[in-house]
Amino acid sequence: MIVVRMRVMAALLALAIPLAALTGGCGRPDSTNSESGDREAVAHIGSTTMLPLAEAWQKSFNRKHPESMHRPEVDISVSGGGSGTGIRALIAGTADIANSSRDIKEKEIAQAREAGVTPVEHVVAYDGIAVISHPSNPLDEISVDQLSDIFSGRVTTWAELGATGMGDTQVVSRDSASGTYEAFKELVVTMGGRDNTRDYAAAVLKQPSNQAVLALVARTKSAIGYVGLGYLDESVKVLPVIPLSMHGPLDGGEAVAPTVENVASGDYSVSRALYCYTNGEPRGATKAYLDWIEGPEGQAIVEELGFVPVK
Repeated sequence: MIVVRMRVMAALLALAIPLAALTGGCGRPDSTNSESGDREAVAHIGSTTMLPLAEAWQKSFNRKHPESMHRPEVDISVSGGGSGTGIRALIAGTADIANSSRDIKEKEIAQAREAGVTPVEHVVAYDGIAVISHPSNPLDEISVDQLSDIFSGRVTTWAELGATGMGDTQVVSRDSASGTYEAFKELVVTMGGRDNTRDYAAAVLKQPSNQAVLALVARTKSAIGYVGLGYLDESVKVLPVIPLSMHGPLDGGEAVAPTVENVASGDYSVSRALYCYTNGEPRGATKAYLDWIEGPEGQAIVEELGFVPVK
């Protein structure tokens, strides 16, 4: 009986060997195989200013690159949370692309290196930061110097700026996780680094998104705040900005409105680049996606949403 069993097992083994050769085994297919149905995942996390861009890019890219037998679908996930959140996710390895509306900080670069991550910067658009007030505000323009005084708490009433009957200034800002918060602090609060001792006043009302800033300013008569150019609508009054002056608050030249044209030309001073950061040079699906973003189709979406294309 034992001999019979051994002969049966040997026969089965002999049959299994050619079958395995024919089927190529049962291991997991390579996700880069063009015949594979596997999805290549790209996690796109970070700046809330860039969130509308990221969502529009995702939808358009997927429409133009549907799943097929010849190309695996790129599964792009998009979320906000702020520039700092995106960069932390890149360092932690949970983001393939970190959206940031500010430069990566030196301490973040150091943290990345400690984690074995090499952040590589890609400029994908430009944005102006628009200064907004309640529609009833009588001012038609404001200088960077005056804005610095307001947001740092040195000026606390509208009467000090010649706007009588408006009461105390109610200052509205993005929260500290936001790249817009950091950019506005650098460009306006510290006046481009002229006075790095200046910071946001403790009384500033910090909001989690551009939409929240817009909504609060629109319903608060004494409010002043700022949002990304792509978020402007008719619910608020946009204040053209006089550039930094050398000797006084009103000698920095003519006030400039935050428009796409003025940001692209460099005439509007409260503007910044928008970045995508990757861990090293992008490869595979991440590279294909970023190449598309930086190409004509991705940059057309930048312009459609009120941002400024790179090219």
